[in-house]
Amino acid sequence: MILNVLNKKKLPFKTVLMDSWYATQRLMGLVDNLGKIYYCPLKINPERR
Repeated sequence: MILNVLNKKKLPFKTVLMDSWYATQRLMGLVDNLGKIYYCPLKINPERR
């Protein structure tokens, strides 16, 4: 979806707001590599409590 906004829709944006459901390392890395700021709650890993 982010790449579609950048490449096809050409909508300018600086930040990404997402729910923890989408907060994967891969997606957050992509947003970071695009030079965007992201805000999202982090998932709690029950094994690390």
